[in-house]
Amino acid sequence: MYFTFKILPLMLSITLFSNCSNNDSSTNNSEVSAKDPVCRTIGETGREYTTFFKPANSWVGDPMPFYENGVFHVFYLFDARNSLPTFHPWFKTTTTDFATFVGTSEVIPTGSATDQDGALGTGSVFKKDGIYYGFYTGHNGNLDPKEKIMLATSPDLITWTKKPSFLLQASLGYDRNEFRDPIIIEDKTNGKYKMLIATRSTASMIDNNFVPWRAVLAQYSSTNLIDWTLEKPFYEDTSTFMTECPDVFTMGNYQYLIYSNINDRMVTYKYRLLTSNLWITPNNSKLDGAAFYAGRTVFDGTNRYIMGWCPTKNNSSDANNYDWAGSLVTHRLIQHADGTFGVSITDGVNKKFATAKALTPLKSLGSSKTNENYTLISGVEKSYSLFDRETKPFKIKTQINATSSTQFGFGFGACSTLNEVYSIVFDLEKNQIRLEKSIKNGTSSAVISTLTQLPLAVPADKQFDVTIVSENSVCVVYINDEIAFTNRIYKMSQNPWTIFTNNGEVTFSDLKVFN
Repeated sequence: MYFTFKILPLMLSITLFSNCSNNDSSTNNSEVSAKDPVCRTIGETGREYTTFFKPANSWVGDPMPFYENGVFHVFYLFDARNSLPTFHPWFKTTTTDFATFVGTSEVIPTGSATDQDGALGTGSVFKKDGIYYGFYTGHNGNLDPKEKIMLATSPDLITWTKKPSFLLQASLGYDRNEFRDPIIIEDKTNGKYKMLIATRSTASMIDNNFVPWRAVLAQYSSTNLIDWTLEKPFYEDTSTFMTECPDVFTMGNYQYLIYSNINDRMVTYKYRLLTSNLWITPNNSKLDGAAFYAGRTVFDGTNRYIMGWCPTKNNSSDANNYDWAGSLVTHRLIQHADGTFGVSITDGVNKKFATAKALTPLKSLGSSKTNENYTLISGVEKSYSLFDRETKPFKIKTQINATSSTQFGFGFGACSTLNEVYSIVFDLEKNQIRLEKSIKNGTSSAVISTLTQLPLAVPADKQFDVTIVSENSVCVVYINDEIAFTNRIYKMSQNPWTIFTNNGEVTFSDLKVFN
């Protein structure tokens, strides 16, 4: 993982362009009438996250999951956000269902401020002959090289011992200060182990062609996990500065490469047939939006899951930039016959929200209701139904039939005035799902910023099965078991929400909220 701990690089920053409307006031009162136009302002201090895990008074950085005997051991970089010269020790929590997490404790501490591992970085855990090997990045911005690969071992995944004699630094031709995020894969065809490391390669001549500086996954081989020999690069990419937090695995007839693109801050995947060296980039190569980073996968023998973090924003404000680290988010990956992935909610999280509640709109415009089905027809104005505040974590489920509408979705932080709304917009003309902020001006609303977006596959029947899970300020949208769209929306927490269409007719069928 790229080490920028106090101030984020510009490429991570996503700036919103307006604060809350002056017509909506803020309050921290514990009770506010649902029909009151007052909007709640909810900070993160003291907020508990049980579904989208985070430790108390700190945050989750790069997850490094390891599965054994029915338990997912989730190692992660502990982000305390203090001013100490050492930071990001490895911590660990465990889960069996990604819906509840048990405990959290330090497993690999940082070194001193003068040690190579004054800060710990991302790595991975591998088991061989009953011993667990934790390869991690030792980072110290005051040293040269800044980064080296280091090792700790454990007999039980609980007690870890650092091996100070193990230090692997960048080989000649690689960037010694950008050398991190090791992952181990076993090559069962020859009994060797491969270590893949995110780095950069120097400009060079290859086959009489000049090749510029580029992102590379350096590849080393070993028979004992201690002595490593440099091999040819596993992957090279001239389109980005770094391919962070790489993950490589095989499913069926395909090998997959997943990495976090440091340029666009999104988790990307490629795949290839086991009989080919040619990587295939799918039409939608993103496994989530810009508010999901450092995705690493884990396999339980049946399903493969991907875990990443949803970043917080500075001072818990929707108007500010993303921080580094946040809350843990997990998706299930679904492999299609052509090798592409769909992304879905985990069974554990889906089942956790099981108690349905009755919905009664606080007010509507251009909307009719039959049982739990809502038909919205937009005329001159946007059509919508406004629903009560959700004061607890919740799940929304519905099936959407876009009869003639090409732009519809869900609005959050609406309050009863609808003066400022953060909307999840399905745009069938642009084949896009996006988060946008709009401000009401008289009887109309103006979109003032598009915050993040993903490609949206539009089925021929224009029907979408949608599940939305929200805990505090984290919002994850799942669509047709194909798309996961994670966002951090502070104004969403404990404020009213809407369904809407900007044009045409759309039906939200069997619309329910579960706690």
